Amino acid sequence: MRLRDQRRRSFFATLVVAALWYLPAAAEEPAARVARLIRSLGNPDYDVRQRATSQLSHLGTDARRQLEEAAQHEDPEIRLRAQRLLEQLKVRELWEPSWTEHRASETNASEILAAIAKQTGNRVLVGDQYGTFHECSISIDTGRVPFWNAIDQLCRLSGNRVRPHYDTRNPGLVVVAGDPGQFPTAYAGPIRSQILSARRVFIEELSYENLDSEVTHTFQLNLQMMWEDRFRLIAYRSGVEVIDAVTDTGFHLSAMQSSGGGWNVSSRGTRQLSMSLRLHPPPASARRLRELSLRWELLAVGDWATLDVTRLDKADNYYASADQLQLQMRGMSMPRPGRYVITAVVVRDAMLPEPRETLFEENYFELLDAEGRPFVRNGQTNHLADGGVKYKLTFTAPEANAQPARLRLQYPRIRSQRALEITFHDVPLPTASPK
Repeated sequence: MRLRDQRRRSFFATLVVAALWYLPAAAEEPAARVARLIRSLGNPDYDVRQRATSQLSHLGTDARRQLEEAAQHEDPEIRLRAQRLLEQLKVRELWEPSWTEHRASETNASEILAAIAKQTGNRVLVGDQYGTFHECSISIDTGRVPFWNAIDQLCRLSGNRVRPHYDTRNPGLVVVAGDPGQFPTAYAGPIRSQILSARRVFIEELSYENLDSEVTHTFQLNLQMMWEDRFRLIAYRSGVEVIDAVTDTGFHLSAMQSSGGGWNVSSRGTRQLSMSLRLHPPPASARRLRELSLRWELLAVGDWATLDVTRLDKADNYYASADQLQLQMRGMSMPRPGRYVITAVVVRDAMLPEPRETLFEENYFELLDAEGRPFVRNGQTNHLADGGVKYKLTFTAPEANAQPARLRLQYPRIRSQRALEITFHDVPLPTASPK
């Protein structure tokens, strides 16, 4: 009986602890709750530490400030778990859209566009040398929406459309005058996907051997992917995977091509790409795709850091110890006045990505003068070295008297691979067929 009583008391004690742990959030101030959970990261009980870690992960950005402080905590368990939670938060934010909220009445479209760009951290130009912006007064109430939803709403109201900036050395997005069109559109994180066209082709082949006639039928969708300027995509699968494609008649279409495909590397100036998707043809009676769900695998980088080299005339090694990165400065030459060639190697103690050629694109160099003015970047050649990449960089002085003073390396702390799901609804189909 005594043993049974002890077990009963232990059981009720566990219930009390659990009840106290899961008190309603309303009974505790948010900051106090985060502070309590952070203290629990160092609890001797493993289960308590795990529950605290899980709850802090769900709190997301609400816990950021206190997690940043906890990342310097003297307790190594608290410090390590806080650092991991911050990294998870940054990865999550990398794949989320930028959010904006704007309400205006009879306001210039350019002013609204500038406000959206500022709120989201995207570089968006109002027209350029290749296309003017259609200025007009509009009234808009976006609510709190992702960047692409706000941009598309503004374009529909103002008679403009969005495209990438043609100068890939100075990338960004440009809004110019033009019909934004009625393209079927889907959003997934920082990506906007549009179906530009659908092609249904009937081919009749007549064999003269037996005068037999055979009609074949193909169906293809042409897609365009565009992403936010602040999102740094460095590689993507050449094809998308079809999760489901169902017509308004309930017919399910399957892909006629293998999903995924190889990896393609995306350059720093790229903000848009096109691809085609071949499906088994829908029946002639179908008028619309009720739903088209796709999966697209991507590799992106973020959480940028910098490392500066000030002794350009000397071969030396520079370290970013916290990120386990080494920059080996091999030297600088001047083949002619105003033109500079720099050779450097970047080595990082981290898992190499696949494909490895993405390493060529995820790091970015700038050459600056004493006043911080950038030199013109003319070219770059690179190849894989032991554990890293060897770069040969060519720059031209912005002015005749400009002298290089600092080489700046921008590198990402985060590299993340993810498959985004893109879902279209109510997509019109071509309906003509041979008589």
